[in-house]
Amino acid sequence: MSGPGQGASPSGGLWLLLALRFLLELALLAAVVVGVVRLVDGAAGWIIGILAALLVAAIWGIFLSPRRRVQSPVGVRVTAELVLFLVAAALLAASGLVPLAVALVVAEVVVLGLLRGPDRHAL
Repeated sequence: MSGPGQGASPSGGLWLLLALRFLLELALLAAVVVGVVRLVDGAAGWIIGILAALLVAAIWGIFLSPRRRVQSPVGVRVTAELVLFLVAAALLAASGLVPLAVALVVAEVVVLGLLRGPDRHAL
């Protein structure tokens, strides 16, 4: 028999944290676009912002996602993930959205901590 928290399906609390983690990943991409668009005028801001978000998504997919192609130690992945969030937060802060930048980083650290690392994903 499996004990509490062990078994075929994650608990409701884990599902909530996984949903928040997914929303944070989307917020990361949106933060990159918003930060760049606010810093670079015109169509160039949109083009650069979307390309930057695509780069972040590619990095996430290759190095950080549950189905990542490149395996690396958990410490390296946590560091890389935090760096991506700090860069996005820096873009938001530089564009005048300091409260959103702080909220993004705090939410990432809290959710990552509650999950006890990046490897606690859908079973």
